[in-house]
Parts: sequence; C-alpha cells; structure tokens
Amino acid sequence: MSRSEKTVVWFRRDLRIDDNPALATAAKEGSVLPLFIWCPADYKQYYPGRCSRWWLKQSLGHLRKSLESLGCPLILIHAEDSTLAALLESVHSTGATRVVYNRLYDPISLVHDDKIKNELSALGISVQSFNGDLLYEPWEVYDENGQAFTTFNMYWEKCMNLPLDISQPLAPVRLVPVPGIDNVRGCSIDDLGLESSKDEESSNALLSRAWSPGWCNAENTLQEFVSYGLLEYSKHGMKVGGTTTSLLSPYLHFGELSVRKVYQLVKMHQVKCENEGKSEAEESVQLFLRSIGFREYSRYLCFNFPFTHERSLLGNLKHYPWRSDEDRFKSWRQGMTGYPLVDAGMRELWATGWTHNRIRVIVSSFAVKFLQIPWIWGMKYFWDVLLDADLESDILGWQYISGSLPDGHELSRLDNPEVQGQKYDPDGEYIRTWIPELARMPTEWIHCPWDAPSSILEVAGVELSFNYPKPIVELHMARECLDDAISTMWQLDTAAKLAELDGEVVEDNMNNIRSFDIPKVVLKKELSPSTSSIYQRMPSSSGQKKKLQPMEVTNASNMEDTGSTAKSQVSRKRSSGDSAFNVPSCSSSLIMHSRIPDPDSCFVLYSDYLQQKAERNGAGKVEDNDSEDSGTSISRPSKRAA
Repeated sequence: MSRSEKTVVWFRRDLRIDDNPALATAAKEGSVLPLFIWCPADYKQYYPGRCSRWWLKQSLGHLRKSLESLGCPLILIHAEDSTLAALLESVHSTGATRVVYNRLYDPISLVHDDKIKNELSALGISVQSFNGDLLYEPWEVYDENGQAFTTFNMYWEKCMNLPLDISQPLAPVRLVPVPGIDNVRGCSIDDLGLESSKDEESSNALLSRAWSPGWCNAENTLQEFVSYGLLEYSKHGMKVGGTTTSLLSPYLHFGELSVRKVYQLVKMHQVKCENEGKSEAEESVQLFLRSIGFREYSRYLCFNFPFTHERSLLGNLKHYPWRSDEDRFKSWRQGMTGYPLVDAGMRELWATGWTHNRIRVIVSSFAVKFLQIPWIWGMKYFWDVLLDADLESDILGWQYISGSLPDGHELSRLDNPEVQGQKYDPDGEYIRTWIPELARMPTEWIHCPWDAPSSILEVAGVELSFNYPKPIVELHMARECLDDAISTMWQLDTAAKLAELDGEVVEDNMNNIRSFDIPKVVLKKELSPSTSSIYQRMPSSSGQKKKLQPMEVTNASNMEDTGSTAKSQVSRKRSSGDSAFNVPSCSSSLIMHSRIPDPDSCFVLYSDYLQQKAERNGAGKVEDNDSEDSGTSISRPSKRAA
C-alpha cells in the first residue's frame, strides 16, 4: 500500500483508539477519514433502547475528543435512509479509495455489511475488514469432523487448545486527515438524535452518576476490576445486590475495550497470583475467562446459525405451545408477578438498565418457564431496556435459559423463586431496595408474603392484591402447565416426523423420531490434491476476495448430543400467536444450504436464507410457524457482564 492512501475508517461498535486494527492499518498507510454514521433505518425492530443510545452518545463524544487530540476529527453523519449513501458521499467528497472497518457478527450486521461491501467493491472502492471484536474468528473453531460446535464446553475446550495471538496493534500517536475532509457534511452529536426527547434527557442524567462511558474509562474500569475485584469474582455470583460483577459488558459491547486486552491482562494477573502462591485466585480467573468464552460463543453461534434471533437452535421447539399472553408479559415487565425476587429484578432493570447476571437468569427463566412467554418477547425486551444490550449475547442467553440449546437449561427445569430469593438475597435487602411496598416485611416472610400471617402483613402495611399482587401463577400450577406443554411438544414433534416417513415406521428410524433436531454446519472440508492454494479459510490481508470451500448446513435430527453440558431432555420453539412486538419470524421448514465463510466477501448464507424465506412466504406475506422468543442467560451464559 502506498503511504498516500486515502482511507475511510468506518467506526461502529469499535469506539476506541487502542488495539483498533482498522484504525491502526489506515493510520500507517496514509491519511484517514474517521467516520461514524447513525442510520436508524438500519436497525429496524432492533433499534437501540434509551439507555444504550445514551451510552453511545457519551462514548462518541469521548472518541471524538481523542481523535481530535491525534490531529483528525471524527465526522458524524445522521443518515435518514442509507448508510451506503453516506459512505459513498464521504468517499466522493474526499477522493478516498478505500474503506476499512472492524467486523460484526450479529445477524443484522452480517447482511448489512455484505450489501455495503458488494456495492462499494462494484464501484471500484477497496474494502477491507478486520477482527477487532474476538479472540477467535467463528470459522477457525470446529470439531474433529470439521463441523461447528453446538455446545459451549466443547467449543471453549477447543479454543483453549488453539494457539492464540493476542498481540495488539499499537495505538496511533498521530493521524493525518484526508485532504478535503472539510467537504464532508457532518453534524454535531446532538444532531444525531440519540436522545429523542427531554424526558429521555432527564432520565439519562441519572445514568451519568453511575457510569462513565468512553474507551479511557473502560481501561480504568478494567484495571480496577483486575486489581480489586477479580480475586472475589467467584464469590460474587451469590450476591445479587451491589457492584459485584466486572461491569465491563457495556464497554465490550461498544468496543471501547478490546477483548484481547482483557484476556491478556487477566492471564498476566493469573501468572502473578500463581507466583505469589495465591491459589484461591484460580477459581475466579477461570470463571471470568469462561464469561469471556460465552461472549465469544455468542458470536460463534450467530455467525454459524444466523437464524437464532428468530427461532431455537433445536428444531423440535417449533412445536412448543408458547403462551402469547400480553397481560402476563406486562405483569412480568412491570415487576408485578407477586414473586418478590423476580419483581425486584425487573424493577431494577427498568429503572437503571442494569441488573446482576444472576438476576437476569432468574427473571428470564421465570418468564419462559412459569409464564411460558415466548423467549423472543423476552429477548426483545432485554434489547430495549438494557444498558449493555448486546444482540448476540441476548440470543445466546435466552436460548440457553429456554432449553433451546443442546446444553442449555433442561426444558423441564423449573426454579422456585422463593428458594432462589433465600439463596441469593437471604436478608431481603435487595428486595426492600426495589419493592418499597415490602420494605417493612420481616426477613422470614419477605420471599413469600402470601404465606405470612395477616397480622404480619398488617403491621408491614402490605395488602395483597391491593398494594402488592398475589403470585401470578402458583408453583404447582406452573409445574403442571410446563409438563403439559412439554408433552404436547413431543407429541406434535413425533407426529410431524412420522408424517415425513409416510407412516413407514421401523425400529431403525424410531431413534430419529425421539432425538433432538440439532443443525450441522460444515466449517472445514478436506481439500483434494488438485485444489488450488487459493482455497483458504482465512480472509485476505489485502482485502481481496478469495474463493473458499462452501459451508454446508443440514438438519440432523439423529445427531447424537455428545457434548451436552447439561443433559437437557427437551427442546423447543415458538408459538404461532402474534407477539406484543414486531418480532422476527421465519418458516421452520427452511433449510439452508451453502455458505462461503469469507468475512470480507460477506457471509452469503444469511443473505440466501432471507431470500429463500421471502420466496417461501410470498410477497407481503409472513408465515410464522415457530414464533418463539428467547431470553438472556446473559450474565454469564447470556448477556454477561463479563
């Protein structure tokens, strides 16, 4: 590359200076145009919620100051209709010949980035993408048969046995702006419209008291956690109140913090503790690294199975009878289920956009197991309200909790909120903080006010069904309804498979009927001796397309789940009822065939999938054969706050 290269650096969720491969490469090879484009139309039903947009606004302001100090301003553009049009206008205004960016792996970005890359390339503009978000690219990790993993433990074990390059591109010390940068029509941060009303501004003012977005603040938070919080990390899973997690998840989502830097710093601290004889640190370090692994796995799952924001990984769940009950969903959202720990968690989530990982698991499990609300409803709600909303982690978490993954919670698992309250909030302080109606309840009864004597309720000022609800569903009824739903699912699943066999049932195919539908994705195939050396899996460092071996996706209903970490016995999918949101849907019978796993040539699989879906549904018609919803086992396995 010539040192006179003019490059547009397209920022998205990589809002940092340090360890930013796209920025570092552009800075070394010539002048740069740092660009951030806000185009609400790109997000569709996944338009970020208030808290997430507040964070983005603060982070952009922080990045803008940092880039200006290096000699080059960040240009902000509010695009009404098209990110592509804004990119092209910026390229033409400056005479830039190249666009670089760091890759994203969520289902929406896979399609969006593919389209933009193809359009730019067709116009003769060089496009190059980089890994600025992961330790391992999704196409680098596969089992002994060359297939994608569908269980976390086996995936992470393989990762830990792979060589890892955690070298980080040095942060540029000086940036040269492209000639004509003043010709680009930018706007102010306020003009982006990230805070859409005065009400949002007043609510967001409270967030600034607890959080400090920006890449410099991210590094400070990381250093503080490693120095003071990491050693106690394994114990914090038992505490749902207070600041007991790393608090790194929003920084990681917006790319203010490099996961490579996090991993390297934690590993160095591990070595230091070992040298000092602090053996107790090992459990916390390994647990934290697993949380990083879950984040990696969420990207891996979305890339290899890009339909997972719409339906369960396990095909059997298309027959699960979810209850599309908007009244129940509203009670859950508002923290009015009558189960104190669940209600406290939902009220904290609404008020702050944040809650402990353990609480996220508890409230999402309650939604899909007690109330049988489609997990996609829960996933979408978490996306709307979480400060650290992350689509890939959200998908993984809700699928994990709802029994939609081979190694997720068993579908029949039903956790008792009263027992969980006694375990994770034994003194009831968390509940008293977020449910003032129960503030005067004695600890003995705070987790089960419905069992308290009337005299106790009277003294505490609690009147059930008046100022605090009775349980929305009794435990024994929830158990019975869940068992009935599972039985119905398997009956419908069996009937559907028998119908496919045209009634010819023999002992050999009965195993297929009773097994999980686990899709297979071929990531690596043996190459013939005549295959040209250009058939490689790795993206070209020059940004040029390489012809790669195709991925194959099949539905293997008889595939044995040898890697299940939780012997889950059931799987599910979604109900056909309309949801409270305009949630995505797709035909459960859709089968995807080939994909070329080239990050720079744009993940063809998902584009083909959408095209097939449109053809099947017909113009203007959407069939929802499995309208399910998934939640976020986020904290660690879901939407983890790393």
